[in-house]
Amino acid sequence: MNLPDKENMAFIGIIAALVLVFFFYILGASGLMSALGIILIFVLPTYFILNNFSLDNDEKIVFSFFIGVGIFPSIAYWLGTFISFKIAIFTTFILLLILGFLIKKFYKKTH
Repeated sequence: MNLPDKENMAFIGIIAALVLVFFFYILGASGLMSALGIILIFVLPTYFILNNFSLDNDEKIVFSFFIGVGIFPSIAYWLGTFISFKIAIFTTFILLLILGFLIKKFYKKTH
């Protein structure tokens, strides 16, 4: 997967830092860790999936948050009915990252 441009990485970093500082100020260290977990687990895999399409960077960030909030818990819940929830969360994370790689591979072939 391609990493975003340098100026886009700065924008993503500034937004993530502001969110983390806000959650730390309001909720303390546990809020900071929760926000960091949300960014890493919900936003990151779907951002890599959306990075394969021609969207602006801010659209990718917002869409990846809302899509991740809907898709990640759904997949983890259904996997968790069959296996342990900790394993289901890890499996869902890996599954979404692999999906991002596969979309990139097949999307490049068609374009």
